[in-house]
Amino acid sequence: MNIKSRFYLPAIAAAALSFVAAGAIAQQVNPKLVITGKEAEDIGESNMINAATAEAISHACERMATEHGQNAAIVIIDTFGNVVHEHRMDGAARYTAISTAELKAKTARLTRRASSLRQYNVERNPNEVAREFGMGYFPTGGGLPIWAGKQIIGFIGVGGQAPRDGWSDEMCAWQALNQVVGQQPALPQAPPRQQRAAQQ
Repeated sequence: MNIKSRFYLPAIAAAALSFVAAGAIAQQVNPKLVITGKEAEDIGESNMINAATAEAISHACERMATEHGQNAAIVIIDTFGNVVHEHRMDGAARYTAISTAELKAKTARLTRRASSLRQYNVERNPNEVAREFGMGYFPTGGGLPIWAGKQIIGFIGVGGQAPRDGWSDEMCAWQALNQVVGQQPALPQAPPRQQRAAQQ
C-alpha cells in the first residue's frame, strides 16, 4: 500500500461513517411531522416542521389553556426563524401576548434551549438583565425547541397565561409538544423560591 492509499482510505472511511450517522439521525424524524418531497428539496432542509404539525401543536395548547381557564397566544417558527403558525385565543387579545410568544420562540431558537433558562439566570443575577436583552434574548419562560427524536424541527413560544398551580406558558407548550410530536426533554428546574427571593 502506498502513502497516498494509507492517507485516503481512513479519510474515506471517516466520511462514510459521518454520512451514515447523519442519515441515521435524519431517519429518526417522523416524515409526517416535517416538510417532505419537492418542498424539502427546494429549501435544502429535510427536518423542517410542517404547517399541519404546527397547527396541531397550537390546537393542543389552546385546549389545555381552556381547561385551565386561561387564554394563550401561540407562535411556532421553523429552524430558519420563519413563522409557520401563529394564533391567539380571543381572551389573549393584548398585543403583548402575541409579541412575547414570538420573542420566546426566537429565544429558544437562539439558544437551542428553553427560554426559562434565561429567566432563571436573570433571577439569580439581576444585573444580567441588560446583557440578556443585548444578546437578543427574551428571558421569560414559554419558549421551547421542538424535538422529534434527536432532531430539532422548530421552536414554540407561548404567551398570555398567568402562572398558577403549576400551570404556565411553558407547561402548556411542553405538554402540547409531548402530545403531538412525542417525548420532549424534561423542563428545566426553577431555582428554590428562597434563593430567588434572596437575590432579588
